[in-house]
Amino acid sequence: MQKQYFQLDLVHSITLTYETKTSYKWYAEVPARPRIFLGIPFGMTEAIPAGWSEYSESHYRKPSSYFDEYTWYRVDEINKSVFNKAHVDIRFNYKEGIGVRFDSSEEAEKYVNELVNASTKKFHVIINK
Repeated sequence: MQKQYFQLDLVHSITLTYETKTSYKWYAEVPARPRIFLGIPFGMTEAIPAGWSEYSESHYRKPSSYFDEYTWYRVDEINKSVFNKAHVDIRFNYKEGIGVRFDSSEEAEKYVNELVNASTKKFHVIINK
């Protein structure tokens, strides 16, 4: 667990990045099949296990537990989707700042609204799509 305390008057900027869907897709297992050249079978292709991949028919499939190692991914096993988690970046100057990840965009937006409402500074909002 980590707690971070800072003075709201020193905040230079707050950037809220909403949750986005990644290009990872779930692919079913591809079973091994015989190789054929000029109608003559000469061995078997390797089976490709089921898993996540950015490329179709990729041999570089990743198990779903692969994404548990990274805090910036959220895996939706039901809908078979992988998302980049929402992120808030608080800058005190050009180089110094802190970042916080959230499980949903709503949590991140609520956090930013609480910070802005507690500050005496007036923040101007620019929306980039």
